[in-house]
Amino acid sequence: MPEVILVAGRGPMASRAIRSCQEAGAKVVAVYSEADANAQHVRLADESVLLGAAEPETSYLDIAAVVEAAQVSGAQAVLPVHTILAGSSEFARATSRAGLLWIGAEPDALEAARQYGWGAEVSDGGESPGWVIGLADGFRIDGLVVRRTRAGGASLCWTSAEEPDALAINGLPPSAEILAALSEVVVELGWRGLVSVAFSPNGAPVGVRGGVCTELGLVELRAGRDLVQAATALAEHVSPPAGSSGAPAAVGGTVRATAVPGEGKGVSITQLTGPVGLDVQWEPGYAAGDQLSPWYDPVLAVLGVPGGDLSVAVNAFLHAASTVSVADVPNDLDQLRARADDVAGRLQDGSP
Repeated sequence: MPEVILVAGRGPMASRAIRSCQEAGAKVVAVYSEADANAQHVRLADESVLLGAAEPETSYLDIAAVVEAAQVSGAQAVLPVHTILAGSSEFARATSRAGLLWIGAEPDALEAARQYGWGAEVSDGGESPGWVIGLADGFRIDGLVVRRTRAGGASLCWTSAEEPDALAINGLPPSAEILAALSEVVVELGWRGLVSVAFSPNGAPVGVRGGVCTELGLVELRAGRDLVQAATALAEHVSPPAGSSGAPAAVGGTVRATAVPGEGKGVSITQLTGPVGLDVQWEPGYAAGDQLSPWYDPVLAVLGVPGGDLSVAVNAFLHAASTVSVADVPNDLDQLRARADDVAGRLQDGSP
């Protein structure tokens, strides 16, 4: 593990990456914009560097500014969180030219993915029923299939050793076949690092993304290992840390703001609380008193819950979600709970 790592990103998954690096013994440098001077990820980091104004193009997406921040802070490595940064061959090359370790896919692999016509980022919309998510090591994807509800709005995600008929999609191959087929595609790209490959309703690949995606925690709950730490080890060409026995199933989702303030305005979050003392992954991107900005992805928090089987995990998710409270910011928490209720009912009835 590098002694000092710059985590390039913001929000809940930047916080998640910061914690992971710190737990492995690294000092973490965060970057921030003028709108995020007191953001959650900044408070968690050991050090922070101002990039620029609130606009993403002059701060978080300014490659030269991020590389300079790594150099002035003494960072030895850069971990891109957001898919735009993780999918940028320009950023990867700039990082390497500066003598820094790039914790992500090689530039040639990123460019090869674009040549397939997939692009580097997969949106939360569209018709994809899920992803293969994990760590590509040049030979395979050490990961799992993560499915999701396909209705508009809030999306519930799950990964499970079982594949119940109630959640089956006509024409979608079994998870083992999807994982094997998409592993071959990623190997052909030469991709090494964190990866998420979206697939169509017939299992064909439709998009590739890198970075620390919000669904990564579900794979970690089942795999029993920290994939951010594993990706860092892979970038250093050392053996990733061993995992432990994971859960047979995991269910999760993101809590998003459904209305954001207009440009030049901000909304104060007066309450954002989640499960305490439960065996879950709860990663808030904000705390009470923080400002929600119009400039950035409105993900408030990420929740992931393990279970002995998929039905147990869904019901445990519902219990954990019942403890989540958000005040003064319109959000999709009720819709996310409704998705989980629907899946729980379908599993109980055995009907699709």
